[in-house]
Amino acid sequence: MNTRTKDQQDPHLSASIHNRIHISRRRIVKSVLSNWSGLLVNVIVAFWMTPFVVHHLGDSAYGIWALVLQLTGYLGVVDVGLRSAIVRFVSRYHAQRDEVGLNRLLNSIFTLYALFAPICTVVGLLLAFVALPRMHIPPEMLIHAQITTIIAATILSCDFIFAVFHAGLAGLSRWDLTNGVSIFVLLVRTALIVFLLDRGFGLVTLAIVQFSTTVLAYLIELVLLRRLIPSYQFQWQKIDRAYFQPIVEHSWYSFLLSLANRLNYQVDTIVIAAFLPIQEVTFYVIGMRLVEYLRDLLNATTVIIAPLASSLEAVGETEQVGRMLIRATKYSLIVGFLGVAAMLGLGTSFIHIWMGPRFADRSGMVLVILAVGQLVSCTQFAGGHILFGLSKHRMNLSWTFIEAALNLGFTLALVHRYGILGVAAGTTIANTLVRGWFFPRAFLKLLGVRWYEYIWRGIAPAIFPAASFLLGIILFRAFYPIDTYLHLSFALLSGIGLSLPALWFFGLDQADRKLVLESISKRSLRRS
Repeated sequence: MNTRTKDQQDPHLSASIHNRIHISRRRIVKSVLSNWSGLLVNVIVAFWMTPFVVHHLGDSAYGIWALVLQLTGYLGVVDVGLRSAIVRFVSRYHAQRDEVGLNRLLNSIFTLYALFAPICTVVGLLLAFVALPRMHIPPEMLIHAQITTIIAATILSCDFIFAVFHAGLAGLSRWDLTNGVSIFVLLVRTALIVFLLDRGFGLVTLAIVQFSTTVLAYLIELVLLRRLIPSYQFQWQKIDRAYFQPIVEHSWYSFLLSLANRLNYQVDTIVIAAFLPIQEVTFYVIGMRLVEYLRDLLNATTVIIAPLASSLEAVGETEQVGRMLIRATKYSLIVGFLGVAAMLGLGTSFIHIWMGPRFADRSGMVLVILAVGQLVSCTQFAGGHILFGLSKHRMNLSWTFIEAALNLGFTLALVHRYGILGVAAGTTIANTLVRGWFFPRAFLKLLGVRWYEYIWRGIAPAIFPAASFLLGIILFRAFYPIDTYLHLSFALLSGIGLSLPALWFFGLDQADRKLVLESISKRSLRRS
């Protein structure tokens, strides 16, 4: 399997074969648990805050808020492209202990990012005064939507200015710090939103709070990065081509891939706002967000392997990459399949309890349709992040744009007749075709991994635990209605009760079980 890339020929990136890297399972588990902790707090806050914000803003204002985030989010694809490249090359320079190269890299990228910031503000003004008046937004709410869009674009300007420091922490694999900052700022933001919305403030105030807390998070990350890399000296400098060219080559495809992913997963609300009343966005987003949380969970589970793959490649240990793909796929699919099973078995009931009966049927059906597409696309996450880490994500680009084109085409064809359900169906059809079949075939061939090994060791172990979990939910529903959180909890426990034995005997291998038993044994010894 040849995973050497052109950027490795750069003299600044030459690695000693003696600087071998040991990627321990404990290190991976720690990083994954850190990401899960941050995601768990986000989900809990969103679970509590979504009904609160919808109630205080109203369906139309909340729909505008979701639409603005989607519109301005397209400005962030440049940042996403460059940020993924920064993570990759920070991890490489750090593994090679090249402090001079790390300084020049960070300062060169900062100089470039500073040029993008004012562009975001200008584009935000164009969106506010050109795009929004053409959407189905009530005239009395248009001015608030425009101000909110300008503030959201300013937030993205800050994202560009401070992105280097956030990506630097990720490149050092300090997910514990990035998640700790995220949790702290999220709690501050939540407290401010509750306080202000309870006192009658509205959409614009929500955007101002978002801006203020975002800046706070980035300032904290800057301080942390300076402590982790004492040799880092910030200075304005001319962009160093020797260090910058590999970044551009990597980030160009990352940028295009991010743009295609935006079209895949976030164009839906724009289509709805263009063809349907703005409040329909709210009903769609309620169902879509639950699928997004599962996608975020899978991303948090697998994102750590991108810098690990880059570090392995940097010191010539490419033979470990294929093994890491199989194992990461298995772990992420166990999580993904269980999440999809929960959505299919409990999604509509959960929305009924969470948001109220008027959201249950429509938002619940959106959730079920999107969950079907997510079921077959869970395999993309581990492979996608490894391709990023190896700068091999170019092959992903064509399939992602094909998926985006199919998604948009199916969505536009179905939205007039079926409304938001047609939009969800268009996304799922495209998702199933590309992510369920074509993309896995492509990245397995590129990485030299056999189909049989991938299916038997990566996919098969995740199927039986998820099926057992869904069976437990179905059995509970056969005897008890699920109309309260208590009943919902018992249904989950019923599913977990059947899935745990299946997970232990079919999902985990001997090495996994040994690691679990050792961890339990050590904790027992500490307590005693």
